[in-house]
Amino acid sequence: MNVRMGRPSDAAQLAVIHEVRSANQPGGFMYRLGRGFLAEYYRTLLRDSSSVVLCAVDERDNIIGFVSGALDAGARMRALRRNRLRLLLASLPELLRHPGLIQGLYSRQQAGSPDEANRGYVVQSGGHEDFWGWLLGDTSGAIDLHLKWLSVMRGLGAHTIRGEVDRVNDAVFRIHRMLGARVVKECVTPDGRQRLIIEYRLR
Repeated sequence: MNVRMGRPSDAAQLAVIHEVRSANQPGGFMYRLGRGFLAEYYRTLLRDSSSVVLCAVDERDNIIGFVSGALDAGARMRALRRNRLRLLLASLPELLRHPGLIQGLYSRQQAGSPDEANRGYVVQSGGHEDFWGWLLGDTSGAIDLHLKWLSVMRGLGAHTIRGEVDRVNDAVFRIHRMLGARVVKECVTPDGRQRLIIEYRLR
């Protein structure tokens, strides 16, 4: 397995992995906005200086897994807001096909940060892990990739990394615990999901 940093030209491949992995997890929302939206989302992230996307690639440089996050979740959120029109246009085909998604999108736009209140979707300050996806059946490569991403974040100066895991995703939560994450808060998302805020201490 080779590892490299993500590039804006990788956005379409990242969108496919995100869609495939999220469709198998209960409560996923972003993938429902369509592959075009996901590609625009990752293009935005990969152009933002606070984002850190580490990709595992095969011998032909095809991406087989990735971990994305940010050194400053607040800066990443601001980048997404600056590009909200492009993101909205990219999601429009799915919103027209499934108007019920509009409420979910609005809810996420209005939600605060769950690390500051008892309700919210994603942590919006400090170091943050956004998504971890792997295409192959062998999870040892996925775990190795995640450890490499944490090492990169440490090298870039991060002291702690926070992320979110829905309580129903027990397998994912157990892997994070095995890798050293601890639960720092439990909250409820505005759409009613029990969510755990996890933290890695890197220093």
